[in-house]
This record gives sequence, structure tokens and C-alpha cells, in this order.
Amino acid sequence: MKIPLCAWLLACAAAPAMAQSNVLLDAPVRITAATRGGHASDSASASTSLDLVIRHGSHEFHLTVAQRGNAAEALATQRLRTGWKDGYLFVRDDCLGANAGDRAWRCVVDQVFTFVDSREGKRLVHLGEVAAGDDCIEEARFGCALYQKTFTDIYDALETNPLTGRAEAPALLLEIQETNGQLVVDLDETWGRNQERFTAGERCLAASAADRDSRCTEGITPRRAYLFNTALATYTRRTDHLMRIRAFARAALCEGSAETNCSDTLRVAALMMAGIRPGERPRPRQNVKAVLLPAEK
Repeated sequence: MKIPLCAWLLACAAAPAMAQSNVLLDAPVRITAATRGGHASDSASASTSLDLVIRHGSHEFHLTVAQRGNAAEALATQRLRTGWKDGYLFVRDDCLGANAGDRAWRCVVDQVFTFVDSREGKRLVHLGEVAAGDDCIEEARFGCALYQKTFTDIYDALETNPLTGRAEAPALLLEIQETNGQLVVDLDETWGRNQERFTAGERCLAASAADRDSRCTEGITPRRAYLFNTALATYTRRTDHLMRIRAFARAALCEGSAETNCSDTLRVAALMMAGIRPGERPRPRQNVKAVLLPAEK
């Protein structure tokens, strides 16, 4: 039975459009992106979801990301922010925060992949994600977190805490290295990476009330200095430094507070620091799915 032309046209209009697969990268791994949904290109909040498939041999990784703009604009943006640097594949994973002030610390990350040796030869593995870095957020770049085989990330466990807002929370910079297909925090390098901020905090904590304006600079306050320095010493297992810093707890956290409020603040601060796990990496997004393809006959 023939279907009337008008009915056929209506059926076609009602049927969902097939997502077109676009090649972002072809070698040494193949990355394709299929667009699925977005707003009109003239909308101020326009964005498009992209289903990415990263394939090498019999291994695939699936990931859905979002980029600003209509389908063509989103694909172009993702292509410019996907690529290889020093043996590592970086794939942008953007949370599309409204602006820098509203973005979470690790709102924009790069998903990182690399090759490891296996019995079957080179195998692509997913290492995890690292913060993209301000330079790579503002410009069409990738891999800003990697320098001389070391990745820099942000410890975000204290980003939301009961004592400070996010802007004043202790943000430790982590120095991370890849070992046998895993990202591992180097505690000694992390300690060294934060020394400028730590030393500035020590100056502020040791300052008398009369000298505080000149010794607590660049937005550092005794409270911020105490929380940052305590967090860093705890995270990197610097026991001697930690004991020295704790001597400033009451002066830094309780100035102008009643004794009852001071006790509560000290207790909350101690609980915050007790939750820090030395060497712990930032919270993973867990949005990359590994798929093992059937063997070819």
C-alpha cells in the first residue's frame, strides 16, 4: 500500500533527526563528535551537547561535553581544545559556568589520556581530569596544566566549607605526575609549589596588630593564612610546621569573638582539617565510560 505524500512528510517531520558524526581528530586516535541538542545560535546562553567517542584499536571511551554556540560553533570550539601535548591527549570538558566569579574552581577541566604498554602493544588509557588552567580557558588552547611532565591541579575538598566563602577557601595547588597509567600527587613538589603563599601566610600570622596592614598583603588575612597553611601542612604531612601553625589558631580564628563562639570555630576548623587526606586527588567527575569492543574476526 502506498503511503500518501502528505502523511510521509508528516512522519519525516516528527521523526528525530539523526546526529551527524564529525571527526575531531583522526590520528593516532580517532575522536568523533555527534551533536545532540542546543539552543538557537542567537541566544545569549546558546550551547550544544556533544557526544564524543575516542577510539584506539579495540578500546573506546565515551564522554558527553557541552560547548557554547550552535552545533557548528560548538564543534569548532571543541576541536580547538582537543589535542596532544608531550604524549598526552587533552579533551576539553567544560561546565559552561557563567563567568569567572561564579565558576567552581574546577569548572573547566581537560580529560587526559595517554598510551601505556601492554601485551597487545600500546593501549590508550584514561588518566582522569585536571583543571584546564586560566590561560586555556580564555584562549583556544589545551594542556596548560602540563609543564615538564608534571600536571598542576587544584585541591577542591575545602572549596565549600563552613568557615569561609569559596573565594577565601584554602585552594592548594597540586603537583601531579603520571606513573604507569595513573596520576599520583607528589607531596614534596606540592609543598614547594605553594611555598610563596605559605610564607606570606606565616608573615601575616606572626604580625602584631600594629604591623598587620603591612604584613598581611594581597588579600591575606590571619584567618585565611591559618586555614591555608594548616591545610597545606596537613596535606603534605609537614608535622613540625603544622604544630607551629596551630599555635596561632585562637588569635587567627577568634579575634573579637566570645569564648563560646571561639570554641565552636576552633572545633569546626579542626574537623575541616581532619577531613584532609594527604595525596588525595580532586573529586573526579566520573563521566568517561570505557568500552571494550568485540574482537574482529
